[in-house]
Amino acid sequence: MNNQDYTLDKTDRKIIGLLAGDSRLSYARIGSALHLTRNSIKTRVKRMISIGIIQEYIADINFALLDHNVYYIITKQEEKRTNRNSNKDSSHARRKRIIEYLERLGDILAEIEVLGEISIFRIATRATSIINREIVGKVHSNVTLLLDTDLVEKVILANTAKGFQYKVHKKQQQRPLLTHTDLQILRCLVLNPEIGIIDMANLVSISTRTANRILNKLKDNGVVRFSIICNPSLMKGFVVFGLLIYVNDNNEGEKGEPEKDKNNFNSYKVLERLYRETTEYPFLRTPIISHDNIIIVSVFGNDVFAIDSMFKRILSFEEVKKAELYVFTGIKYHKESIVKEIDFILNSKSQSGMP
Repeated sequence: MNNQDYTLDKTDRKIIGLLAGDSRLSYARIGSALHLTRNSIKTRVKRMISIGIIQEYIADINFALLDHNVYYIITKQEEKRTNRNSNKDSSHARRKRIIEYLERLGDILAEIEVLGEISIFRIATRATSIINREIVGKVHSNVTLLLDTDLVEKVILANTAKGFQYKVHKKQQQRPLLTHTDLQILRCLVLNPEIGIIDMANLVSISTRTANRILNKLKDNGVVRFSIICNPSLMKGFVVFGLLIYVNDNNEGEKGEPEKDKNNFNSYKVLERLYRETTEYPFLRTPIISHDNIIIVSVFGNDVFAIDSMFKRILSFEEVKKAELYVFTGIKYHKESIVKEIDFILNSKSQSGMP
């Protein structure tokens, strides 16, 4: 069968949804959830990998918990030129300019190509406790500079100390103190998200029991989640799309909540409804709340009609002011940048004598 002719069926879509939520799930656990055998699940997953539908397994790091700010940069649509070759050269030069600006801002964690020749970049910048205020000032200046160019439509500061899991969103969370060994484990997981406990323990020179305890701690604290990157162009029977959901401000909150959580009260209400009322749409990654009460969501839908249905349902929420929809055409995960940043933190800890 030609790769382009393969259409995802209902079971494939459920498998992708489960792996997007936790790519370290075993074939047996997925099979149990879907009432299928382990070998049946393995065959389907291997087929989707060989076709290129599943591009790679990833360990997605919550850099906000590593004392970083995380930005989402959305580029402007490029103006069309009459000469096709000139347009191609212009696109290449334009992308080079964008990358140059972004690299001044921080490290590119991920890049998403969107229908309409728009790109969305996820960037991590070091916060004040890691670098001095002069450099932080330069970061803010570069953000302003970006917005003043003809390249960028909007910049969203999505830094949140809340974890990836919804259960972590629900409770007040302290920023975890990560040890040198914790960071070494994270580095192993980024390089090989499927690494086994025994291999991980051997690489870091700790016991398997300690490695397993640290892995569970990192997951429970929302520092890391395991997912997959899919190729939207090969996902026949599936559409990958993102939403920016602008939430009405509300400072009432619930009695006893910290002030910063009161400011996000409506965002949490919208999140609750998303998890409760849109179960048929698997999340590509867990929704994030920005500083400006914008919820960033990446999800799978069966077709444009499913997208339209979810979009209208979200707009009907009384807490929602407006929403913007982006259809993804390509996703790239910048593993090398993530490893480089973890190495920087490891070196900083070593030089300061921290554990």
